[in-house]
Amino acid sequence: MIKIERTTLRVKKIQQSKNGPFAVANLFTEIGEFKVKDSLLDQFDEGEYQATVWISEIYLGQYVAYGRAVAEVRAKLHDIRVESASELDEAPEPPEPDPIDEIEAPRATRRPEKPSRQPATPPTTQPQKDVDRAGSTGDLSDLKSALQGIGRKAKPELQAKSPINLAELFGVELCVRIRQREPVKLDSTVDRALFRRQAATLREELGYEFDPMQQTFNPVN
Repeated sequence: MIKIERTTLRVKKIQQSKNGPFAVANLFTEIGEFKVKDSLLDQFDEGEYQATVWISEIYLGQYVAYGRAVAEVRAKLHDIRVESASELDEAPEPPEPDPIDEIEAPRATRRPEKPSRQPATPPTTQPQKDVDRAGSTGDLSDLKSALQGIGRKAKPELQAKSPINLAELFGVELCVRIRQREPVKLDSTVDRALFRRQAATLREELGYEFDPMQQTFNPVN
């Protein structure tokens, strides 16, 4: 694990993908410039971030897309701590393939991991059996029955939203926090397509916005 302070992460949001919007970034550090395509970026808005990063791997990524072959030095992020954020200057960017669809060539080079102070462990994913107990009909009234006695009732405007199966999408623990309009921190180690759906649902359906400093979604009102 390599910890690098005073880095700049330029995050670019890509909207055109059948799997939903995603993000890629250029990481500028004192040891070089790297491309970052990790799933944890998908919750970030487009912008320029000053941050401390923990890099678990540096390798050569290669792919073919849009009629061109591309080789790039990539950094895999274990964690990131954002100190400040600003808007990204408008500049033409080449199209980017979705990392979910991208088929990489075999990794040519790796840098051995170095011991370093470990950042906080990401939150664990809710076990599937808890989701199953909450019901699988997709009806929020079923979830309400399953969670009787846990916290206060959801706000009426949240119940009036489109019938999203919150228990299936987020797991029971996060579902309870959402219904109580509490801050929510997503687990970026889950399936990347699921992670994107969670972030998009919080923003577009449930009235949350992302705080890059805390990497937490907060209710707008």
